[in-house]
Amino acid sequence: MPATLRTGTALYASALLLDRLLGLLLLPLLTRALSSADYGAWTQTAVAAGILMPVVLLATPTAVVRSFSGAVGASMRLRFFGRLGGVALALFLTCAVVVLLWREPFAGVVYGEAGRGALVPALLALLAADATVDFATAWLRATARMGWIAAVLALRSGLRFGVVLWLVGDGGVALADWLGDYAAVQCALALAVLAGTWLLLRRGDRAAAASGARSAPELRELLAFCLPLVALALFTAFSASFDRFLLVQLLGLDAVAVYAAAVSLSGIPALFYTVLGFTLFPVLARHWSEGRRDEAARLTTQALQVFAFLCLPVALALALAGPALLPLLSTAEYRAGPAVFALLGLAVAAFGLYQIVLYALLLDGRSRQVLALAMAAAALNALLNLVLAPRWGLVGAAAAAAASNAAMVPWAARLAARAMPWSFPWLRLAGVAWRAAVAALPLAWATGPWHAAEPVSWAWVIGALGLGSGLYFALDWRHSDSAARMLLPK
Repeated sequence: MPATLRTGTALYASALLLDRLLGLLLLPLLTRALSSADYGAWTQTAVAAGILMPVVLLATPTAVVRSFSGAVGASMRLRFFGRLGGVALALFLTCAVVVLLWREPFAGVVYGEAGRGALVPALLALLAADATVDFATAWLRATARMGWIAAVLALRSGLRFGVVLWLVGDGGVALADWLGDYAAVQCALALAVLAGTWLLLRRGDRAAAASGARSAPELRELLAFCLPLVALALFTAFSASFDRFLLVQLLGLDAVAVYAAAVSLSGIPALFYTVLGFTLFPVLARHWSEGRRDEAARLTTQALQVFAFLCLPVALALALAGPALLPLLSTAEYRAGPAVFALLGLAVAAFGLYQIVLYALLLDGRSRQVLALAMAAAALNALLNLVLAPRWGLVGAAAAAAASNAAMVPWAARLAARAMPWSFPWLRLAGVAWRAAVAALPLAWATGPWHAAEPVSWAWVIGALGLGSGLYFALDWRHSDSAARMLLPK
């Protein structure tokens, strides 16, 4: 792995690790301070804002990284910063007007019950804040300012946790009474990040005024690239959240609160593909623009192996310990079975593999094929949810997520093999998987069903984790293609 990619990954990973840690700390804070219905509404607010994000941003962050990384004049970046930002602003205002005109029906779909329309303006404000930060950090990615991105992410994470702690306090405050204040603080931070990014681009413009750069793309060319990605993002978001909207109608906000808490805990391994993808895509874009597809193929293989090496043992550990850990982090009401955690872990691992492979397809301009893949996965996810969730509840929803995400991996791998000289590293990943399974045996013993009559001994669990981690690294280190050695600086 190149030193620049390793350094950028380490910077972003450190900030994202802080973000996930503080997000995990929000779980016990909010589940103890809010009713389960209010906690379910909090998670639904975030999910709904995430679904609307592609509509507002029009997938411009991907276009920014693809088209304005590498040898691009800084003045061109500054010009398109304003143009694409204006497009996003117009789309947000349109979206906000439509949602506010149909506030109550929209709230009924999101929250599954009457009386939640008061949350909709705060939801829109959070959407505006998140979209603004995503737009700004896309330009920071394009200009390889990973240190600035890490600082923004760390600041946003700390502020989010601090503001929630300040507003919620010891509990007893309804979500509708403080969500608007929380959203206002997030909007203020987002505007500061946007202004800082503009100043950085402007300073870079003076420094690079005489630099040679390729010709400017047409705005319609960028938008034509973005439009299929909007549909892709919407179908991807649909696959990731359809289960929530179905469960809220079938079982109510209380059940969604439990499922969302389990998803939050099981989603910890998503940290790894988020970090790898965030730093990998700009590097792959540079290799692609320079015609070095063999190097892009090599990096893709390395990224898949590193992701599997980091993700699989964590997913297995959460599948084994999650059922006992979730009530400990939240309250006794938040209980989900081992099958839910195991299936959600599989869903996270499969989606991470798919996301890494997806970058090559986007760079090769295969947006229609990618869209077809996302549509098929969304249809499969919806069908499985409609069949399984009414019968098995949370387990059915988790099974639908695992099956639909797993189905995307071989299809995406086949398409990527047509875009670059590459084949999916099935054997390497199988080796990582069996080593992770062997390393999980001590934890499986410590949390096994034979301990069901006794409370979980967390001392035994920690000891089993330590033993399993040592065994895992030892098994990996003895191989010539060791992922642990790959991560170390040479």
